[in-house]
Amino acid sequence: MGPVDPQFRIRALVLIGASLTFASPAYAYLDPGTGSIILQSILAGIAVAMGMLRLYWHRFKSFVANLTGNSQDQKREKSQKVGQEPDV
Repeated sequence: MGPVDPQFRIRALVLIGASLTFASPAYAYLDPGTGSIILQSILAGIAVAMGMLRLYWHRFKSFVANLTGNSQDQKREKSQKVGQEPDV
């Protein structure tokens, strides 16, 4: 993607400005079903996020453990230093 022509930018800004300046009211109507669809979309997104979390639970746990410094490798190293058997 190369550099953008300065004249193109000026024309685009003038077009956007004119569109916003001369815009007329839409008088749009949102029926009650629209709110239901929005709510269903939000709930579906939450369900998908929970499903992905469940699918990748072990990766997520190891990621959080590495962030907090509580990984299984570190626990094994500590237990081997003390002479105990590592928890598996």
